[in-house]
Amino acid sequence: MKDARSDLDTVLDYAAAAARARMPTPEMASVLETALLGLAAHARRYQRAFFVELPLGICGGVRGETAPAVPIAAASGLLFLGLDTADDLTDGDLPAYWKGHSVADIQIVTLALLASLPQQIIDGLDAPGEIRARMQAAVARGILLMIAGQQRDVHTAGTSEVKGTSVESSVAAKSGEELALFASLAALFAGATSGQVEQYAAMGRALGTAAQLVSDCEDLFGAPHSKDLAAGTRTLPIALAIERLTGEARTGFVALLERARTDASAGAAVRQQLRDAGVLPPCVFYIEIHRQRALAALEAAAPREPYGARLRELIEWTKWPRAAAAAGR
Repeated sequence: MKDARSDLDTVLDYAAAAARARMPTPEMASVLETALLGLAAHARRYQRAFFVELPLGICGGVRGETAPAVPIAAASGLLFLGLDTADDLTDGDLPAYWKGHSVADIQIVTLALLASLPQQIIDGLDAPGEIRARMQAAVARGILLMIAGQQRDVHTAGTSEVKGTSVESSVAAKSGEELALFASLAALFAGATSGQVEQYAAMGRALGTAAQLVSDCEDLFGAPHSKDLAAGTRTLPIALAIERLTGEARTGFVALLERARTDASAGAAVRQQLRDAGVLPPCVFYIEIHRQRALAALEAAAPREPYGARLRELIEWTKWPRAAAAAGR
């Protein structure tokens, strides 16, 4: 593998060029440029860009080279961008660079990122038609699963009836399936066996779930401003705390959560109550379960070295609370 930053620049350049070349109107092209600002900003803000490192690492693990997987990483990056923008729209938390664009314009470019641009990149790959068809089917199936996970997430926002296991399932369906898709696309394109494709997908699913759980914990306990508290999102620490409470104690905590959406002092009180409730150790346990699943699946896939070591390092990075930042939403 080349230097990680060089890989990132190569993939971002490819994704931008591929997307720009396919814009049918100047109006869509203008909105796309703003969206691409978001892709570059996210990729450079965090220590790891999973949509780059995972496809390149898997292709290297199967074929012994990473360069052929640049289009796969670019398609994964555009899918990621569409999902990230849709998530921000749902949460009412659009970044400042979208100022000046209408919601309709943002929805239109999001649809292009999810339903057209990655598929066109896949269609143009130098790969057998059967492989490209399987990749297109994986995209269609993966997006549907992620939409279902997002719907679960939205339906639990602000509620008092939520369990840790249901939050874990929602995260696995959304963030887990996202990386499972990226891994599957890379493995299919690289010529992996059916068994290897399944193992790499399982690795991606577990890795994506662990990474998002880390991100959710960092948002609550490490960030000055919690986006999840502001949105009323029931992440794992909050769900575990609600699950342990009954009667007036639960009602009072849910009311505190509602105030924390706009009141910083209430947010601080929520964080302290979560610590007092002892939810941190079980959160670490949930994360570790998925980390170990990812490691086991990677071992079963038997990647070539040194790419196996790179992928193990990526999984190791999700260990919490050591991880200082997260690459999920």
